[in-house]
Amino acid sequence: MWRWHLVVTLVALVAAGRAQGQAIADLPAGARVRITLPDSARPFPFARRARAVIGTVARATMDTLWVQVGGPDTVRVPRGVIRKVEVSRGVSRARSALEMGLLFGVDVGLLVATHDHHERGEAVAIGVSAVALGAFIGAVSPYERWRRVR
Repeated sequence: MWRWHLVVTLVALVAAGRAQGQAIADLPAGARVRITLPDSARPFPFARRARAVIGTVARATMDTLWVQVGGPDTVRVPRGVIRKVEVSRGVSRARSALEMGLLFGVDVGLLVATHDHHERGEAVAIGVSAVALGAFIGAVSPYERWRRVR
């Protein structure tokens, strides 16, 4: 019987945690956000009809989000038209280097593994070089990470 209560409690905690996530009205002024809005045309083939706008939150209420996009003026976006809101988690050179190094290393490693004409030592050297090159590219050109709010 206690197991059933434990399962119900865990499900309630998980559901409550998801329901109490950060809402648009809870966004602090100055937060860097990326909002996705509907659009009438596709930006490129096979893409969704949507546009992403990146800016800084000037003000947020329950029904409207004011975003500062490039200048001192703000853009008023009604909450009803917003498809998705993401908050920036910042840029990390170390994490970008690690992810790019691993991704590039795995890609090149798979390509090398498909060819039989490489000796094992050559394949390892090529893989290590690919990891190093990917890590260098990731460190020099880090990218921004986003956490979905809505």
